[in-house]
Amino acid sequence: ARDSLLRGASIAVEDHATDVLLSPDGTFACGFYGVSPTVFTFSVWFARAADRAVVWSANRARPVHSKRSRLKLSGRRGALVLTDYDGEVVWNSTVSASATAARARLHDSGNLAIEDGSGNVLWQSFDHPTDTLLPTQRIAAGEAMVSADKILAAGFYSFRFSDYAMLSLVYDNHEMSSIYWPNPYYSYWQNSRKIYNFTREAFFDASGHFSSSDNATFGAADLGKNVAVRRRLTLDTDGNLRLYSLDEVAGTWLVSWMAFSNPCIIHGVCGANAVCLYSPAPVCVCAPGYARADPSDWSRGCRPTFNSGDGGGRPRAMKLVALPHTDFWGFDINSSENLSLDECSTRCMSEPSCVVFQYKQGKGECYPKSLMFNGRTFPGLPGTAYLKVPADLDMPEIHIHQWQKDGDRHAIAIQEDIVGCGGMSSPEFLLNVSNASSSKSNQGKSIWFYFYGFLTAFFVIEVFVIAFGCWLFSNKGVFRRCQVSALDEGYRMVTNHFRAYSYVELRNGTRNFQSEIGRGGSGATRCEAG
Repeated sequence: ARDSLLRGASIAVEDHATDVLLSPDGTFACGFYGVSPTVFTFSVWFARAADRAVVWSANRARPVHSKRSRLKLSGRRGALVLTDYDGEVVWNSTVSASATAARARLHDSGNLAIEDGSGNVLWQSFDHPTDTLLPTQRIAAGEAMVSADKILAAGFYSFRFSDYAMLSLVYDNHEMSSIYWPNPYYSYWQNSRKIYNFTREAFFDASGHFSSSDNATFGAADLGKNVAVRRRLTLDTDGNLRLYSLDEVAGTWLVSWMAFSNPCIIHGVCGANAVCLYSPAPVCVCAPGYARADPSDWSRGCRPTFNSGDGGGRPRAMKLVALPHTDFWGFDINSSENLSLDECSTRCMSEPSCVVFQYKQGKGECYPKSLMFNGRTFPGLPGTAYLKVPADLDMPEIHIHQWQKDGDRHAIAIQEDIVGCGGMSSPEFLLNVSNASSSKSNQGKSIWFYFYGFLTAFFVIEVFVIAFGCWLFSNKGVFRRCQVSALDEGYRMVTNHFRAYSYVELRNGTRNFQSEIGRGGSGATRCEAG
């Protein structure tokens, strides 16, 4: 291991196990990081973590080969230069032409820096974040944290300042883009943010407190308990932003804060034309009439199994399928209030670009949509989504939702995994679908289901409490009564001082009743003499 890389020196990929830069306190290491036995990136990672969590990489999108790849601090201009097995330059840091680099050094903060002879920083990795932010590292306008996919390449999620100068989590798959944090349904003031923010700078400190110039702030669950705790803020593969604390004894990470407890809120989890179920593990399912576009990648979403035309250029007759407690974010053609369900249905059916609409009872809110994206469903979510499909589409005449009983003859069992949500198999979910004509009764059924369920649970709890109270005060309970009453106990204490004698014993003891000690209503009382 080295403490610095001097000008003109290099590190070979073949020596990746031993030839690394170490921070002075040994927390961080920098060198060739093995993505696979033959694929490497030049990265910085936590040396004391069991998983060697990577916090920065120079070449995520272009890894190098396990043979003849080199990292060199150029002797001519003092820049770090990464070359592949054939000598092709894969990455290099930029250093001012007028500067004279002396060495590259890894600091205790995890910052890889190129310094001149006086220790002045000419270039640093902290100015070029990848998917992780470290304490004291800042993210500014024009910079972004970008999630990594399964092979450490750039993913679809970023953490950056938006065009409105608000620090945001953004989903961008190169075809569509959307902000999903802060809450896109709220205005900036409802999210407690400032849009007149010219500084555009954010960072978090060693105690676990994050703050931004647009008023965004959050803190670790173990905030301030131990400043020596090593932390990292990472935009994970699934699009969730999490703050981690390192248990250095076990070498494991503990999540001390995260942006979303329900991952179905994250955009793009299931792709287009799909719905995310959360009960409580996230599961993706295609909307009725749609099938997976890529069996290995849910982010590709689902494709329709039908054609919108009848083959002769004429539109097909359509019908509506209700998905209670389901929402698709964005892509509204228009929005209206105080409309009846029939009026909202008519608007969507008469609009060729409408593929689904969401309707909320009460205010009569109607949202026709041109695309089904970021679908999510869970009990209590207000509104019903009505999906437009061909009238002759072969599908069960059933009612939708994932909490139907297993014995329901209308239930459809669905078991799918979301890529990147963990290795454990997902539990079985039951999805059911219904025509729009029966949606009103279906909404009522779900409400009564919870109402009667609550009453049943309350009754069971009440019976249990009464039974438990009876046991406590019973003969076998904790507060059981004494075996005899106080009166009985006093009588027993008194009578225990006396002894019963037989007639023979009394006659012999009084010498045949010769000694008289007194008289009573029953005659003379005699006792033994002396």
